[in-house]
Amino acid sequence: MKLRRIAAVAAASAMALSVAAVPASAYEYTAFLMFTDIDWLWGNWDAGKATDATITGPGTYTVSLDNTQAENAMSATNGANVFCVDIIGGYADLADLDVTLDSVKADGVDVPFDPEKICYGDIEEKGNYRIEIQNAYGLTGDMSDPHYGAIDAASFSAAEKIEVTFTISDPNGAAAEEAAPAEESAPAEETAAVETTEAPAADTTTTSTATGNTSAAALAGVMVTAAAAALIAKKRSK
Repeated sequence: MKLRRIAAVAAASAMALSVAAVPASAYEYTAFLMFTDIDWLWGNWDAGKATDATITGPGTYTVSLDNTQAENAMSATNGANVFCVDIIGGYADLADLDVTLDSVKADGVDVPFDPEKICYGDIEEKGNYRIEIQNAYGLTGDMSDPHYGAIDAASFSAAEKIEVTFTISDPNGAAAEEAAPAEESAPAEETAAVETTEAPAADTTTTSTATGNTSAAALAGVMVTAAAAALIAKKRSK
């Protein structure tokens, strides 16, 4: 009977940890690569036509456009006229987060850019979060603006594929948590009794901060700890 009660406590603790470790996403937005070259070829103006990304929170994302997806991609791009990433409707939730452009690639080759000149935010005041890399009609295309010339737009060329990778991070996510008070050590005889309980072998799945999945090793540890606590409480109540 005692073993059944201990097992029940351990199972309940493991279930609670598993549920708490998989929080539901608070939002979901689509990010897409908007592009056209100087000749208004290689056009992409909307989501759903190229390789988009689903934004669900902090993380690293990539959007892309290839010559089979773009409109009128008859040859390599002749420069870059409009070159942005739009996260549709995402400004309200992303305004307080840090968004950083990581890389721009043309046919797999990194394209140099000045990170200080990249524009971020609800630039068109439509509720979208935009990463503006080049826009002949925006800040990066205005010679009087300090953001002008984030990339060498005139020489930009891609024959097969354009890729943009960016990272969203929470500036408060790395805040140190207060240390929990040390727990009272169990008597030696009770500890020995707990150590004889063999935990199930852990699998090789690691914990992912993006998905919140908890590994079997973590659950096994919780089960052993819960069993020890139940045993100690039972003995002390006598």
